[in-house]
Amino acid sequence: MGFLDKAKAAADQAMAKVDQGLGSVSAPGGAGRGADPYLRDLGVLAYLEATGRPPADIAEQRDRCNQAIHQLESQGPINLNLTSQGPPGAGAVPPPPGAAAAA
Repeated sequence: MGFLDKAKAAADQAMAKVDQGLGSVSAPGGAGRGADPYLRDLGVLAYLEATGRPPADIAEQRDRCNQAIHQLESQGPINLNLTSQGPPGAGAVPPPPGAAAAA
């Protein structure tokens, strides 16, 4: 077996270990991916509440999402990193739709 063959075999083994380690987070149907809809729903609920439009059953919806996320988290790690951070100093929140017409 030549040097390149040995290097390729070592690289293949390393990639297999990486894939195995990330499998529960990145694989479709894994704990990480399964939490996405619940995390999005929590964000929608927070937005609706912040803009004065919470659904009547907001507490039940929030509990449902939190319970599902906790269950998925017990099965493996969940990526909870923020993905939509703006540039530094961009803390201004735009007004809700129709706010300019009301002013």
